[in-house]
Amino acid sequence: MKKLLKRFAIGTTIFIVLVVGIFIALNDYIMPAYVNSPEVKVPDLIGKQKEEAFKILETMHLQPVLQGTRYDEKFPKDQVMFQNPHAGREVKINRRIYLYISGGEPLIKLPNLVGKTLRDAKITLERLGLAVHTIKKVRSEFPPDIVVDQQYPEGTNLTKGNSVDVKVSLGPQIGMIRVPNLLGKTLRQAQSVLRRNSLRIGKINYQKSPNLLPNTIIDQYPGENKLVNVGDSVDVFVTKN
Repeated sequence: MKKLLKRFAIGTTIFIVLVVGIFIALNDYIMPAYVNSPEVKVPDLIGKQKEEAFKILETMHLQPVLQGTRYDEKFPKDQVMFQNPHAGREVKINRRIYLYISGGEPLIKLPNLVGKTLRDAKITLERLGLAVHTIKKVRSEFPPDIVVDQQYPEGTNLTKGNSVDVKVSLGPQIGMIRVPNLLGKTLRQAQSVLRRNSLRIGKINYQKSPNLLPNTIIDQYPGENKLVNVGDSVDVFVTKN
């Protein structure tokens, strides 16, 4: 018991000495050095190029820190558009100065135009500050005047004033027909539907299915609404026991 008390007393004494030492160091050396360190006036960096702003701060023994990028058409790319602390404030040397750098004009995410009419696509782009450039007419399964492809994928970042090429449908080629839906029909029913549409059954693939009645169509190729030539065949997948 006496040994434990002795160890506790020694540990407490060491702790007190350390605390007193730290207090003396802060009070007599560290704090005076900070309080008495020279001050400088923060320069006005707004509108300056990033590299120039860094050099100015380093020359004044201040620490530049990039805080982030903002987009604003009023500030060309790589110019300082915001700083903290503000210009004119007195700060200690080695103080950190936080800078926001311009990324240039705001970026616009290109929307999906496919499936829209050409008129709607133009209006959508114009509202965003973009425009349609080249219009190419193509044959497709889409009705006439529908956008079927666009130059850049949806979500592409563009700047204001950019234009986008599009492909617009002329409609399906004469002599083509849309594939009807055969799913859930019996093989005999499917043959009848295809005949009425000037099509025919192609390859029949049988698959076991414990949940559906035999001769039920569970898949087809080409799928519903795909454009094919008159007289083409449609492959089907049919259930069996």
